[in-house]
Amino acid sequence: MAGYNLSSKAAADLESIYEYTILQFGLEQARGYLFGLHERFQALAAQPTQGSRADELAPGLRRVEYQSHIVFYISMDNGIRIVRVLHQRMDVTRHL
Repeated sequence: MAGYNLSSKAAADLESIYEYTILQFGLEQARGYLFGLHERFQALAAQPTQGSRADELAPGLRRVEYQSHIVFYISMDNGIRIVRVLHQRMDVTRHL
């Protein structure tokens, strides 16, 4: 079964998302949002081509939206690597 792993920046992104969501919307909402992201990661690992190509940002990079965030990832032999999880309002080229 294909899986996923997180870059150190993606792990930091998730931590920031979790902390922000707790402060703004509460613990239950934060847990639910992260659970949904991880479910999305698993679905992407099973079918990596469902995201759009983002070669203009980096060779082999793909992207998919999840609510108010964009997940950037690359396909690997054993699944996918999550590169970043950025808010839609962020300057993508600056943060990749």
